[in-house]
Amino acid sequence: MLRSAMAGLLCLLLWLGVCAAADLTKLEWSDCGSDSGLTIHKIDISPMPVVVPGDLHLTINASSTRKQLNQMKLSVHVKRDTFLLNIPIPCLFHVGSCTYDDTCTLLATMQKENWAGIMGDIGLQIQQMLASVGITTYCPAVVQSIDLQDYVLKMPAVPSILSWFAEGNYEATATAVDTATGEQMLCLNVKLTVKEKKEPCTGWLCGRRRRSQH
Repeated sequence: MLRSAMAGLLCLLLWLGVCAAADLTKLEWSDCGSDSGLTIHKIDISPMPVVVPGDLHLTINASSTRKQLNQMKLSVHVKRDTFLLNIPIPCLFHVGSCTYDDTCTLLATMQKENWAGIMGDIGLQIQQMLASVGITTYCPAVVQSIDLQDYVLKMPAVPSILSWFAEGNYEATATAVDTATGEQMLCLNVKLTVKEKKEPCTGWLCGRRRRSQH
């Protein structure tokens, strides 16, 4: 169960990183109602704010005492926090406030369909990361623990078709429900800040701009 839940959770965290109030300096997260058999001990992302494109360092420590679970439905609700109001983020190209019907095949589908032109590589990186701690199958899942420490992932630039994921503060809630029983297995709330990497200005226009400022 923990394998499929973590696969969905990692997808959530990573596409938020490619996606106003004061900037956050540390990932904020809370459990909003996970099953008692699934315990998330620690989640951390650095740097914070997340800078895209760039390296993202991910730490996750979680454990499960549940028996195996085959399939879950993952629902993600995202909003962008601004000074005046919170703006809901829609589901576009399978990114945003979306529902994924099968966490067992989620990573494979991401790679095959390459949502938004970037999620194929992200899905592959998640697959490689899970394999680094011995997780190569996601369903059926068995009792286990996950301990990922400072794993580095390469975050892509935000594509133009996802321009609505601009710089800012984001809050997302992810819930995973057992498809067979309807039982809620995971509920996680995360808050983070995203910044786009600023490329240095080059060329004769930059020289003229600097001279005009003096």
